[in-house]
Amino acid sequence: MRFISTIIIQLAVVGAIQAQTVAPLWSDYVRDKKEGKIPFLPDYSYAGYHFSEKPIPDVSIRKYFNVVDFGAKPNDDLSDEQAIQLAIDAAEKHPGGAVVFFPKGKFIINGDTLKRHQIRIKKSNIVLKGSGAGVGGTEIYQPEMWVNNRSVLFKAETNSSAKLATIVKDAPRETFVVEVDNASKLKPGQDVIVRHRSEEYTRKYFAPQDLKPQWTRLVGEKGGMQIIEIHTIKSINGNKVTFHNPLHLDVTLVKSAPFELYSYSALEECGVEDILFSSNWKSYPEEFVHHKNAIHDNAYIAVGMENVKNSWVRNCEFRDWNDCLFFRAGYAVTVESVRFTGKKGHTSLHARSGYGVLVKKCSFNGAQHHGPGTGYSAAGTVVTQCQMDKDQHFDSHGGQPYATLLDDIDGGIFTNLGGPEAGHPHHGQFMVFWNFKHKSSKDFHYNFWDLQRRRNYTMAHPILVGFQADTKVTFENEGMNVSFNKAVKPQSLFEAQLALRLTGKDIAAK
Repeated sequence: MRFISTIIIQLAVVGAIQAQTVAPLWSDYVRDKKEGKIPFLPDYSYAGYHFSEKPIPDVSIRKYFNVVDFGAKPNDDLSDEQAIQLAIDAAEKHPGGAVVFFPKGKFIINGDTLKRHQIRIKKSNIVLKGSGAGVGGTEIYQPEMWVNNRSVLFKAETNSSAKLATIVKDAPRETFVVEVDNASKLKPGQDVIVRHRSEEYTRKYFAPQDLKPQWTRLVGEKGGMQIIEIHTIKSINGNKVTFHNPLHLDVTLVKSAPFELYSYSALEECGVEDILFSSNWKSYPEEFVHHKNAIHDNAYIAVGMENVKNSWVRNCEFRDWNDCLFFRAGYAVTVESVRFTGKKGHTSLHARSGYGVLVKKCSFNGAQHHGPGTGYSAAGTVVTQCQMDKDQHFDSHGGQPYATLLDDIDGGIFTNLGGPEAGHPHHGQFMVFWNFKHKSSKDFHYNFWDLQRRRNYTMAHPILVGFQADTKVTFENEGMNVSFNKAVKPQSLFEAQLALRLTGKDIAAK
């Protein structure tokens, strides 16, 4: 682990670079990439649909299945969920998948408290498409509460995972090659999971920081941070396996448990677009109180996507929900131009245990207690060019996600992070705040490795570059704090890294 030593080197030059417009960390990154060296900053550009190497497709040329043709009737205040499911079932039977289309109007789901029906997508290549999320477009409305149940869920009937090989040599973060004992079960184009869990590795990973005794999921024979990092195999040479996307942590072999490759299965090319999702949470006769009870946290839960790859949600609005959008084991997924509005609820968007979930140009508006969030082993999550409300919480929900980028964010704070104390710390290494505009109604002091308080924010040496605040904000146990209260170039680290990877151009040098 070279994390701490690198930070010391970087901090030594901070005083000499404050006046520069281009962030020194960016200049170092460009130099290292051009010289073939391992950069200090993670390469976050492998986030999003097809690693952001191609645009989200125009689905207008695909086969359409109109929900009205299966019995749905907009604006009649009767439940349409069974008709919607029939349209989905028909689309899933069509070769190559299809679009489930909603014309203009209001459609009702879960309108009958005695006949609950989760709308379920079980096959790849299914897109739910409306006629616009604005006025006069498509609205999908849930009038009755359904505690702890998602109204719409993308999830295959089975998600099996089998051991394929064991990694036999160390591999540093931000590289692409691992060596295995036997590559006979592997092939180019295959998706795999790098898996590991041990207290021994966890203590090395977080050293020299102490671990709190109450973080009980990290200790014992079956304890430790869960590593479940998803990759696509680019090529195989003997027992050397080259991935398309980089490792975001050091593979450091330990005696107590191996690093292994497992298979990863997922729905692919699924999408949701141009729909307003709304619920009757707005009429519940209480204002939201965080964790007051199950109703306040989970009475109305909108859309979930589990084990989805190269998929997306775009041009949608989520209005009046306790919980809006959830991803589990998402891989190369984009959420773009989505608005979260209405009565304040619990959670807006959460990405856990996946790789490369990209949240771009979204507006969170203070409509949920938690703005965008991540947790539980997620790697390479990117939230970029988004707007949060003053005093709205970003959520790193424990379970040691790592290599998260909060990039060119306008608004928000990061206190009272979620998750049970047994699953802390909240974040592993390389939480990067890049041109983050902190907006709050009071002053804050952030101690990023507070082992005394329960309600804290335990992040392993987060990196702050161009961090700006509209009140007094101070830090303790951060990794570095460069150009405080001064914006840096590039404005978006994600966009600059992507441009450098795809075109070779340094857009910050303009």
